[in-house]
Amino acid sequence: MPDTQVTEVVAADSAATTLPLKHKADWISKAASRRGFLLSLPAWILMIPLFFVPLAVGAYLSFFDKTLGFPMEPSFVGLENYRTEILNPVFYEALFKTLVILALGLLLQFPLGMVIALALHRRFIGRGFFRTLVLLPMLLTPVAVGLMWRFMYNPELGIINWWLTSLGLPSVDWLGSPWPAVFAVTIVDSWQALSLVVLLILAGLSSLDEGPAEAAKVDGASSWQLFRHITLPALMPILLVTLMIRVIDGFKIFDVIFILTRGGPGIATQTVSLLDYNVAFTFLATSRASAIGVVLVLLTLPIYFLWRKVVTLQGSS
Repeated sequence: MPDTQVTEVVAADSAATTLPLKHKADWISKAASRRGFLLSLPAWILMIPLFFVPLAVGAYLSFFDKTLGFPMEPSFVGLENYRTEILNPVFYEALFKTLVILALGLLLQFPLGMVIALALHRRFIGRGFFRTLVLLPMLLTPVAVGLMWRFMYNPELGIINWWLTSLGLPSVDWLGSPWPAVFAVTIVDSWQALSLVVLLILAGLSSLDEGPAEAAKVDGASSWQLFRHITLPALMPILLVTLMIRVIDGFKIFDVIFILTRGGPGIATQTVSLLDYNVAFTFLATSRASAIGVVLVLLTLPIYFLWRKVVTLQGSS
């Protein structure tokens, strides 16, 4: 048999073998997708009454003129509630303060969280105790945290001003002055959120392959070089997830501020969530509050889709 015929026969046999294998791989992939959908189906069923229904009701109310406690039939106003908030300078002030508290918090939480996680990842006596100690703030309720720090911020009896005066520094009215109140709220929120940041980074460090780092040590790499070129790039997916969680939590921050300042002094620490609460339960404007809630959801949704896009790009690279 000539060589060309032998080649054609081999190619035909290879194609005949590859085709069923490809079909089998496609079938396995589709079966895995169906299995994944069935496993996630209970979660989606729970999401309908717990998330989608309240969101739909809120979106529906935002198109009417509904006032809490008034029995009158609400009238349809279209986009008037959204127009009111878009033209309302108080809304932009609340959005600005939300972004300020969020940005300051991230600048505190991520560097400190990384340092603490790297320290707790090392082996030393008492590591388990210190890990538990770091995670304790996450176990406390925001109300308890707010009350505790409110006592500490007290201008006359608080321990923070006592420390300042002991060092010869002037005392600060932490919750009674606009920008000190912003910093005070940021510190409290970061103190509690730091536990989650440390926990997620620790989980990422524990899952890393130690082979590349050991090889780099043999080649004479310093600790900074190991962190910059090996550890930090490997932790990027975990850091992105943590960042997404903290940004969404930052837009929702309410409990701590409500206990500490109730948005004061004035509206110095009034975030979008607190503005939504005040519009609904102080001014009883249910429809306006619903419109603010829908806008808040629309502000946080792009963060999730951006994170998904980044993770997809990283996975394909």
